[in-house]
Amino acid sequence: MDGCFTCEVNAGQRQPPGGTIYEDDFWLADHGTPALVRGYIVFKPKRHVEDVADLLPDETGTFGIALQRLLGAMRTALKPERVYVCAFAETVRHVHYHLLPRYAGMPGLGPSLLEPLFAERWRCSAEEAEDAARRVRSALAEASGLAPGGTVTP
Repeated sequence: MDGCFTCEVNAGQRQPPGGTIYEDDFWLADHGTPALVRGYIVFKPKRHVEDVADLLPDETGTFGIALQRLLGAMRTALKPERVYVCAFAETVRHVHYHLLPRYAGMPGLGPSLLEPLFAERWRCSAEEAEDAARRVRSALAEASGLAPGGTVTP
């Protein structure tokens, strides 16, 4: 959709740090921009959809599996104390989920985490974001039995 930031990222018109982390027939995930914290991942449907109630059956049918794989890979690769899954979709009207790792030293209560997080208190560099994307992508491949080149291992 014209003017949709998420659609522009999905179409390759904007490059998130580290490139695509996860992709299946219906969903994409990449490191968020701005890089609010190392390993902040945005998980979203490929097609433009503005409300969860408007997701298609195939999208909802693969949602949980894809999200579970991503969260498991984040836990393995980044070693956060917790990963929060949040959805707002107010300024960017395309369904998307913020997968926000909480590391040691960050507030342990979600609501007290959000304000400093979105104020970029723990913002990471492009290099740190790219490294986190690579690590999560590798953990996904390893958990799926895929070699780094994308082929199934025996």
